[in-house]
Amino acid sequence: MIESTEPLVDCDGALLATVLDQSHDCIKLLSLDGHIEYVNRQGAAAMELSSPAELVGRPFIDRWPAELRGTIHEALAAARQGEPRRFIGCRPRPNGEPSWWDVTISPVRGERGSITHFVTIARDMTAETVERERVAAISLEMQHRLKNALTVASGIVMLSARGRPDAGAFANEIVTRFGQLAHVQAQILDPNADTRVAAIVPLIAEAYGKSASLQFGELPDVKVGHRAMQALALCFGELATNSLKYGALRDGSPVRISGLTEEGTIELVWEEDTEFGPPRSGSQGLGLIERLVGTAGGTFRREIEPQLMRASITLPTT
Repeated sequence: MIESTEPLVDCDGALLATVLDQSHDCIKLLSLDGHIEYVNRQGAAAMELSSPAELVGRPFIDRWPAELRGTIHEALAAARQGEPRRFIGCRPRPNGEPSWWDVTISPVRGERGSITHFVTIARDMTAETVERERVAAISLEMQHRLKNALTVASGIVMLSARGRPDAGAFANEIVTRFGQLAHVQAQILDPNADTRVAAIVPLIAEAYGKSASLQFGELPDVKVGHRAMQALALCFGELATNSLKYGALRDGSPVRISGLTEEGTIELVWEEDTEFGPPRSGSQGLGLIERLVGTAGGTFRREIEPQLMRASITLPTT
């Protein structure tokens, strides 16, 4: 709770107002009937107003579109009962463009403990919301393009095998593999997908065909976040690609995959009996894996021994 006497009128209040003016959040003090009594200068600037005076005396709820007013009425009612509330809302800027705000409404208590005012703190989250939507749009576009590319590739393979009975079986196998890749891609990028490790890892393995020599040990039945799931899929994709080009999968030798959990994390281990050399100069694959796993809150480690390559991926569980 915030304790206060009269709102920002005496010497101490002037000092507090000076401090609040340094915040880039929009801070308002409301009367019990929801009218604005104070706005910090930086907050007014963030709302593209020339002065806080443009808001003082106006109902707080009038600043919001009609579809949010029920939410705000409920938040103010809760604050009157001594309970802070939070909501995220979108409202137009003066130029008509949308802006998004993360808002808390909290009661302010006077010296005797009674609620005298409300304080609202609104953080402008427009930039991060726009960026998140931009990334989501790019992700959807990439999904669409990859699906189309796999469809086109399947068509090219089947056309190339037309009239060649000796190539038919191979063409069908390739098309099936492309279909598995498309299925895995759709599952991994679906925000509602099953994120249990015991389900994810075999699903990813399907992309390399039933003939791939992948041997599964114990896979703990724990969940990881969506970002960790995507990082895991990309890690396995890079490891499998390297193995198909240079390692065990190229030679038809087995790859062993197992996992264990400890203190809110899961460690997945990829092992193959093959002779890998040190990372090639200019190679970006392993560095990309490390960065991707790092953004998901995990770590990636690769160990090379004579006739053995072991990769360890550690990710947080949910």
